[in-house]
Amino acid sequence: MDTVKEFEKRFEPEITDLLVLIKTSVNGAAGSGDMLYPSTEFIASVNMQTGEFSRKPGRLEWQIKNTKFRMGWGFNFKQYQICHIRARKNIPITLEPYMRKTLNNCYMVVEVVEKNASEPRLDALKEHVLQPVLIEDAALGTFTLDRTYSWFEGIVDWLGIKCLAYLRTDEEDGETAEKAHLYLQELYENRKEWDEKFRDFATEQLWELANEWYDGEDEYYEDEEDEDADIIYITKEAFSGRISIESITIYSSGSLTLYYYDDDMFAGHAIEIDGNMDGTLRRADIVG
Repeated sequence: MDTVKEFEKRFEPEITDLLVLIKTSVNGAAGSGDMLYPSTEFIASVNMQTGEFSRKPGRLEWQIKNTKFRMGWGFNFKQYQICHIRARKNIPITLEPYMRKTLNNCYMVVEVVEKNASEPRLDALKEHVLQPVLIEDAALGTFTLDRTYSWFEGIVDWLGIKCLAYLRTDEEDGETAEKAHLYLQELYENRKEWDEKFRDFATEQLWELANEWYDGEDEYYEDEEDEDADIIYITKEAFSGRISIESITIYSSGSLTLYYYDDDMFAGHAIEIDGNMDGTLRRADIVG
């Protein structure tokens, strides 16, 4: 079966008229062969046949030919537009724990009837989501909800370094981050101990790799020789001292993802650390 038919097979044949409040602009697409599969998400919808309003978030997908003459993504939805579309609902699938729930509220767009529609309930919701939502913390500063990523974003002073902090919402597409906020307060209160823990873990995981990456032009290197005459260009102490924190993402579950700047030891790749507020550190890798 070709890719076009394979894609369409995922959706019911019936066409539904919907009004949708778009969550995000279209910024890219998956690809297969000579076809592209752009997508976006919506915040809420109204079934125009029944008049039913649904606050259940969903997803829109469609397919376009990938040619050298292509411009844009086919249906170029913009954030917070209210659009009248004609679409086919997905055939329900069994979702794995890691899969987004919007995959079972997904529609294949057949036609965009109107890009800037109006409907009282969607208009009111649009007005609401355009208002900023803040977390104010006297010690940590202000965090602003970014609905695109379902997190609150702010900047904290991490031992003299300006560090981006992302607090994931308590639930998907929610407007609170109480659990992540509490975890950040705990992390920040003991930031010196946590920072040492993160640095030590990254060093143990990546120090040998940093020496493998060494290109001989590193102005910070230290020449040492061990008993086997293997040259160590970057000591553990130097590695730990050179990395610097860039961002922290905290989830409502207590999971942590941190990014450290590599000081060009890995040609500008970031160092990513995964862990948990219970003190468990699971992984340190270079990414990007």
